[in-house]
Amino acid sequence: MTPRRDSARGAVATVSLALSLCLCAGAGTSCASAPAPWPSATAQSWARLSAELSEQRQAQPKAPWSAGLRITMREPSSGRVIDGRGAIAVKPGQAVRMILTGAAGATMLDAWVTFTRWRVAVPPLALVRRGDLVAPRDMPVGFLRWWFLAPLAGGLFAATSTREGPLWLLRYAGAVIELREEPCPRGTLLRATRRVEGRGEAVDECRAHPAPSAGDNARYVDESSGLRVDVQLESIGTEPPRDEAFEDPDAPPRDPDAPGGRT
Repeated sequence: MTPRRDSARGAVATVSLALSLCLCAGAGTSCASAPAPWPSATAQSWARLSAELSEQRQAQPKAPWSAGLRITMREPSSGRVIDGRGAIAVKPGQAVRMILTGAAGATMLDAWVTFTRWRVAVPPLALVRRGDLVAPRDMPVGFLRWWFLAPLAGGLFAATSTREGPLWLLRYAGAVIELREEPCPRGTLLRATRRVEGRGEAVDECRAHPAPSAGDNARYVDESSGLRVDVQLESIGTEPPRDEAFEDPDAPPRDPDAPGGRT
C-alpha cells in the first residue's frame, strides 16, 4: 500500500472518533446516539478535498482591507442589544478594529482585537474592558479574532464530501473546527463550528466571492452564552486602512518625527 493511501485511510479512521467527541460534547447526549462514520475516502478524493481547502485559503485577503457594515449584537443574559452601522478594518493575521455608531452618530461600540490582546469600549455604558488570550463570552471578541484574523487556519486531519458540498475537520490552537461549504443565495455559504474546552462557536457566512464584497453577510453564535452577532457588509473601502487603525487605542500616540513615526 502506498504512503498516500495510508495517509488518506489514516485520516478517515480518525473521523468517527472526532465526530463522536465533537457532537456528543456539544449536544450533551450519549455517544450511543452518534451518527454513523463518514464514507471511506480514497487517495484521489483526499487530494481533491485538500486542494479545494487550499484554494479557499489562497483566496482569502492578504492585504489590509476595510468595509462599511451594519451589525446587530444580542447578549441574552443582560438583554442588551446593540444595533448600528459602522466600519471595520482588517489586517489579516494581525489585528481588526470595528467601530459602531448609533442613529445620532455617537459611538456605541469600539472593538480592537489581535491574537494576544483585545479592548472593547461601550461608551453609552461608560464601559471599557481589556484582556489577552481569553475571549469574553458576552462580547464579540471571539468572533472578530477567529473569523477575521484566521478563519481557515488549522491542520486538516479529515475530509469528506456531502450532498451539499465539502466538509473538512481542522485542528487549531487546541480547537477542533468543522468547516462546510454549501450553496447560498449570494453564492457560497461557509459554515464553521469551532469547539475548544467545552465551548462551541458557529459562523455562517454567505458571500458572492472569496474576497469580501458588499452584500456579504455572516451570523456568529456563541453556543454557551447565546451571544449572537449578525453582520452585513454594506460597502468595501477603495483605499487600504491606515496603520493607526490597528494600534492599541490606549497606547500613547507615536511621535511623527521619531524613527518609525507616522508619515
